[in-house]
Amino acid sequence: MLGELKAERYEIEKELGRGGMGLVYRARDRRLRRTVALKMVPPEVHHDSDLHRRLAQEARAASAISHPAIAAVYDFVEHGEESFIVYEHVEGVTLRGRLNQHRFTTEEVLEIGMQLADALSAAHDRGIVHRDLKPENIMLTAGPEGPGRVKILDFGLAKLRPPIRSREETRTLAEETAGVSSAAGLVVGTVNYMSPEQLTAEPVDARTDLYALGLVLYEMATGWNPFVGSAPTSTIANILTRDPPPLADRNPVAPPELDRILRKCLRKRKEERFQSARELRVDLSNLRSDLGHPTGRPAISEAVTLPATPLPISRGVARALFLFIQMGYLVMYAIALYLLPAIQRLQSPLVPPLLVLLCALCGAAARIYLISAVVFDYPDSGRLFRRMFPGILLLDMAWAASPLLLVHRLGALTLLCVAGLAFLPFSQRTVLFSAYAPGSGRTSGARSTSSA
Repeated sequence: MLGELKAERYEIEKELGRGGMGLVYRARDRRLRRTVALKMVPPEVHHDSDLHRRLAQEARAASAISHPAIAAVYDFVEHGEESFIVYEHVEGVTLRGRLNQHRFTTEEVLEIGMQLADALSAAHDRGIVHRDLKPENIMLTAGPEGPGRVKILDFGLAKLRPPIRSREETRTLAEETAGVSSAAGLVVGTVNYMSPEQLTAEPVDARTDLYALGLVLYEMATGWNPFVGSAPTSTIANILTRDPPPLADRNPVAPPELDRILRKCLRKRKEERFQSARELRVDLSNLRSDLGHPTGRPAISEAVTLPATPLPISRGVARALFLFIQMGYLVMYAIALYLLPAIQRLQSPLVPPLLVLLCALCGAAARIYLISAVVFDYPDSGRLFRRMFPGILLLDMAWAASPLLLVHRLGALTLLCVAGLAFLPFSQRTVLFSAYAPGSGRTSGARSTSSA
């Protein structure tokens, strides 16, 4: 197959993916000299007329939508016994591939959610319901500083719902798709991301896609699909009977408002969900603004000037250094508590000995909390640290003054101790930013133009 010329124009270069209903190749359009993606019926089921009709349906549905977050259809070719869709070639990684690497930050969830809601709104305006939205059908394109825009793929199970388009267009396309995607009692889609109405073979509409989008965003925020069971039957039972656990169970730093939005998307009854993709997009945008990310400055969809990682070290090394510094603080607190009686006898007029005890109690609690956040790799650890940093800095400055209690014994060495302790909070700030920088980490805060 590789190197083969299709329709005397498209030269096959590489297989990109395959499934039961489609085979996708990267190809070179010799006439226009550009790279494209060809989607065709697999050879082993080449004589299945239903799959050819479904491929034609997908081409017509996807070509009816013009939106930057939906892969463009260039052509539908029927050549001899073969038929295939010519798609734009999208460079990047699937959302599933990114999910397998790490959980997304709150800012990323909101930004990608807004883009997907925009794309679904465009599809729904044309009367098209995707019906199979899932991480495998969403591409994240490469950007100058990490992921760029999203692209929705695969409209093979799309359903047309009149009367959004002109009546004549609606009648034609509805007749062409009848029996392919909406046969009575036929359950179509991917079980893990199906809505309750799909599983019970009830009529679907735009709110069906919003259910799937809510589930995709929930998985982005938590790294976990709350309905997947040990078998398809248990997954179906979970979708029909269970509510998703609160986001905070899996992502302690997730905003409560994001939890409300996603739970509304995942209501069992369509009437209780968002009634349009635009409505969902407004709530996501408002939350993004409330969290301090103006909607006029996209965090992912466009290139922005981001701070460089301060240290050219790996994420793992940076996290280890941060944990080492935090453990060092805890050891010093323990030593200070052990030596507190001796320090009290010095009766230093410069720093009250009680300050040592106060710093030890407050500092130990704060640092154990930060250690747990980094050890368990909470997705917003950088933002959490930045919020706590002013208070921790005050605590550390007081702690840095504690060597003055021993000035009569240490002499000039006291100043060196004070300088070292005063420098530590700034060094750990740099190290943590290195661990959660845009190129290697996940912190939503670190992705803004302010440092973490």
